[in-house]
Amino acid sequence: MMMRIAWAFMFVIVAGCAQLQTGSEIDEATDFTKLKTFSWLHDTDKPADDVRLNDPKIRQTVRTAVEESLLSKGYEQAEGPQADFLVTWFGAIEQKIKKENIDHFYAPYGYGTLYRDPVLNIESPRTILEYEKGTIIIDIVDPKNQKLIWRGSGSGKLAEDQPEQTALRNLNRSVTKILEPFPPRQ
Repeated sequence: MMMRIAWAFMFVIVAGCAQLQTGSEIDEATDFTKLKTFSWLHDTDKPADDVRLNDPKIRQTVRTAVEESLLSKGYEQAEGPQADFLVTWFGAIEQKIKKENIDHFYAPYGYGTLYRDPVLNIESPRTILEYEKGTIIIDIVDPKNQKLIWRGSGSGKLAEDQPEQTALRNLNRSVTKILEPFPPRQ
């Protein structure tokens, strides 16, 4: 039962990466062309307060996706403080509510009337949807001064009831998409 709950939340962002919203921030003063090697920062720390995110399979999937992405870009993995940059990640799951007006097309004054019918003075019926939104943040840190030099993030609506292998594959794709703009072009 616990595994089913763990996989129901997954960072299986709708249709793989189709609805994944990503972004990144950089430290403009950093010369990213000098970065050649990476290592993990706080590798044993749990990435979130949510027990579902701390599942060993989730943690390993994110770690593997980050490593594969960085290795494919020509970076080499090093041990500890001799690396040119350190990598860490965090995650979060939020409960969201979406309200939709379901009959505003048929209001007496046509499209665009808001939630209240001006003639009958009644509210239009609404549908209320509850869902979970997942977020992954990947940080790149300068090991010399522990300063954040790059942050990539991705968030989207979490799919439910996915088979475990599909969930892990979509999580991997999401992490890879978050890391696409690293290193930034300067």
